[in-house]
Amino acid sequence: MANPVRVIPADYREVHYLKLTTTSLLIWLNLLSLIPLVMSGLLVFGLLLVYHEELGAVLVIDALPNTIPTLPGLVLTLLVLPLHEWIHGQMIKRVGHEPRYGVKWMVLFATSKGGVFRRNEFIDVALAPLVIITSAGIVLMLFLPLGLAQWVGLAIVMNAAGAIGDLWMTVVALRYDRSVLVRDEEDSMRIFATQPAKET
Repeated sequence: MANPVRVIPADYREVHYLKLTTTSLLIWLNLLSLIPLVMSGLLVFGLLLVYHEELGAVLVIDALPNTIPTLPGLVLTLLVLPLHEWIHGQMIKRVGHEPRYGVKWMVLFATSKGGVFRRNEFIDVALAPLVIITSAGIVLMLFLPLGLAQWVGLAIVMNAAGAIGDLWMTVVALRYDRSVLVRDEEDSMRIFATQPAKET
């Protein structure tokens, strides 16, 4: 049974504020997104090679007949973006808050309507799309013909690269002990603690 935190207790104070859409951080995040992009790409296309043993076909999107044509395939792949935010929203519901969806700076987001998260709840919400989409996609690729599996693989890679903000916020949250509370504010986060920040 969820036991959500609705308000910041009186003995808590803000100890950290992170805004993801500052120019300097956006530049760094875009550069850092290459890390999950490359790592997931190696994983996905390595698995495609193992699953299908046709490296030449893996490297060409329309290598096999009956592959989804490029435009519909790209459209289906881009559906990973709203799926990512929907999973955030389901995790927000799971901890007892009401999700709110929107677009800011041409980027989709999911947040809660004024909800406050315990540190580990916040991390669960942040990482859920990366973990769920990657895991489900890898399993799904095993049962699909190569042409379709390639599009699923591309969606996994896109999702991993796009999760760099979630990964960054997770790293920041993990610098504090589990007693802290976190408020998500669309493109930023605020961390509250009962005493001076405990960084580990």
